[in-house]
Amino acid sequence: MTNEINYIDFEPKLLNKNFWGTKTFESSTTVMERVNEWTRKNYNREIINVETIVLHKSTYGQENSNTSKLNMHGGYVYLIHKIRVWYK
Repeated sequence: MTNEINYIDFEPKLLNKNFWGTKTFESSTTVMERVNEWTRKNYNREIINVETIVLHKSTYGQENSNTSKLNMHGGYVYLIHKIRVWYK
């Protein structure tokens, strides 16, 4: 048995992008369905923790990711929301 700790991230997938650049993403319910499906398929893994995380876009770098814009009164910061599952 290994004692190595790993994680897997789940984020809303891009569903649609219109001509004006407006993006539509999966709902949080759909993302949780994917998390639960992964958990069922990996039942032999020990789940340590499930958390929501927010990362700066610059640290992730994916163009079509689920981002939100936060006004910092000196510029904007783009954030990415994910669900992270820690497991052994």
